[in-house]
Amino acid sequence: MNDSLIKQRIAADLDEYVLSQKKVAEILNMSNQGVSNLVRDRKLIPVYIFNQNDARKINLFYKKDIIDYQEKLTAFRELRNK
Repeated sequence: MNDSLIKQRIAADLDEYVLSQKKVAEILNMSNQGVSNLVRDRKLIPVYIFNQNDARKINLFYKKDIIDYQEKLTAFRELRNK
């Protein structure tokens, strides 16, 4: 496989399976800090962390984990509002 095809495949796979912290915050309807708190509390586990030893880490999340958490969060919010 040539480099161009490899890059296209990686980009397609990332788009299909991986979410940034900003996108996770949008999906869960919370702030970036809220997502950071969930990571700190180990309620969400990033699949990969860039710059792990830096204050400006970049967390990447597995999309299915976030969708599953969103379903739980939505059910909890609905119960709380009853």
